[in-house]
Amino acid sequence: MDPDSFRAVFKRVVEKVKSSRVKLRKSLSQHITASPRVVDWVLESVDESAVTLEVGSGTGILTYFLCRAVKAPVLAVEIDSVFADLSREVVRCRNAVVLVGDVLDLEITAHQVVSSVPYAISGRLLSKIARSNSVRRAVLILQREVVDRMLSSPGEDAYGRLSVLVRLLFDVTPGPLFHSTEFYPRPKVESRGVVLVRKRMYDDEVALVEELTRAIFPFRRKIVGGVVERLFKVSREELGRIGLNWSTRVYELSEGELLRLAVYLRSRGIL
Repeated sequence: MDPDSFRAVFKRVVEKVKSSRVKLRKSLSQHITASPRVVDWVLESVDESAVTLEVGSGTGILTYFLCRAVKAPVLAVEIDSVFADLSREVVRCRNAVVLVGDVLDLEITAHQVVSSVPYAISGRLLSKIARSNSVRRAVLILQREVVDRMLSSPGEDAYGRLSVLVRLLFDVTPGPLFHSTEFYPRPKVESRGVVLVRKRMYDDEVALVEELTRAIFPFRRKIVGGVVERLFKVSREELGRIGLNWSTRVYELSEGELLRLAVYLRSRGIL
């Protein structure tokens, strides 16, 4: 058996987990990548020349192959010190470093983020990636429903604040579906890959849109005219001047319309 094949690496990892009696913690959404299809898709999707941050090295399976495909430095951040030690034993790659830490508390300076994202932090990690302008590309495996939200359009049920933020900042390319059998232990939901490529920097205007959606999306099914009149004292005539229809529902507003509204509210000193 080729020692660098997925089957061989997976076998070594399982043996190490069993011999060290490492326990997978549900609270940290810890799973072992159990399918070469997952690794193959990630390696096909990454920029091999980009300095890369891997969020959650886990047992080190994905890190093992990632650092051999990427020619630039790879930093893997793992919150669980036991798993970080295990990853170091498995990976053994000159351009890779495994650190113990919570990525949500760290400044991201890498150009590329790769992760089979722990389900418990998916929303917070996506927001952090969005606000980290050094990140030009992200190759992620997430819950299918989260990817559906990222891909949704104005007026669709899944369209929400995350959809708006992602559509403003990134070109989004959906990847394959991954069945629960491709991870161990099996998660209760299906996963899907997604590639984000930055098209706009996070700036003051995008921050205004986030503030605006935080205020109005709790009323997503309401008519936008009534919502902004009540919250911001904006008249029908003012909405018309910036090209917005009073009768549109909040969740039907595109990211461009939300941006225009946010900029107008700032000009009025409201946001």
